[in-house]
Amino acid sequence: MKRTMKIVHLSLAIAGFALVACSGGAEEAKAPAADPAIAEAQHRVRAMEDSLSDAAAFDRRRLMALRDVYVAYADRFPSDSLAPDMLRKAASTSGDLAEHEKAINLYDRLIKNYPDWPRTADAHYFRAFEIENGLGKKGEAKAAYEEFIKKYPDNQFADDAAKMIEYMNLTPAELIEKFEKMNAGGGEEGGAGR
Repeated sequence: MKRTMKIVHLSLAIAGFALVACSGGAEEAKAPAADPAIAEAQHRVRAMEDSLSDAAAFDRRRLMALRDVYVAYADRFPSDSLAPDMLRKAASTSGDLAEHEKAINLYDRLIKNYPDWPRTADAHYFRAFEIENGLGKKGEAKAAYEEFIKKYPDNQFADDAAKMIEYMNLTPAELIEKFEKMNAGGGEEGGAGR
């Protein structure tokens, strides 16, 4: 049952990451860097990302190395337009590596250092997600989701955050029953899901 709950949460996270990955960031990556050191660092990041995407199996060491390159980029070029996205990627990768405290710390750093970055609001949501699913601190996660909803009511993840609050209080059996009803057309969502 606990495994089912984690699968549901992971599915929600993957959907969220897919939305984030598909929006923004592409225009920043196309612009050539004026500083040769930044251009070289960007090339290194892209090469590591490409090598990991070509890998047939999960490679924890290479993923950790990529995360460290993201952080090093943000450390070395904190005023570069890609620095906040590098922190976002590092935080997400840390979550994938089950290094949840590190992920939360990286989201905190992004939020503190880049409050005006267009996707900082998303970092608030994923920070709350890590607190709930990575650390299992439901009370702290609920407060983080509520703060996110209050601060960013129109964000693409605001509805998801409200659902996460609703679902975190359900037992695995209740959660399965709720999703079965939704899939059968008898749920709140009219069977359409999200």
